[in-house]
Amino acid sequence: MKTYKMEINGKKFEGKVIEYDGLNVKIEINGITYQVEMEPEFGKSKEQVKRPKKVITNPPTLSGESPTNSSEREQNISKVLAPLPGVILDIEVEVGDEVKAGDVVLLLEAMKMESEITTPVDGIVKKINTKEGETVEEAKNLMEIEVK
Repeated sequence: MKTYKMEINGKKFEGKVIEYDGLNVKIEINGITYQVEMEPEFGKSKEQVKRPKKVITNPPTLSGESPTNSSEREQNISKVLAPLPGVILDIEVEVGDEVKAGDVVLLLEAMKMESEITTPVDGIVKKINTKEGETVEEAKNLMEIEVK
């Protein structure tokens, strides 16, 4: 990490930052490690924002219905849609696999972050409409699940 020159009570020291998470700093000064809590910057909260582990793939529409059309509802097909533009890193399932609601079916990289894409329903993977390494747009139909 980075080394800083500092003055504490009139004495000069050289400190090496070991860890920094935005509010807490672990710093080594003259071979002794100190844990320091920083004051948040003006307008910033002390609470850390954490990345969600799962991404909702089929959010309800304003009408409260699923975004699939009526013929797909009749066939009991649910689409797994890309929640945002990105690159498919990994496909965790194959056609014919049985999945449960919340199971991770794809990994999508967007804005240098990996997102786990989950299935919204219990069912069987009927069709995979993407491949690893493919760049996808928001709302692209990535996969179709036959609802059980």
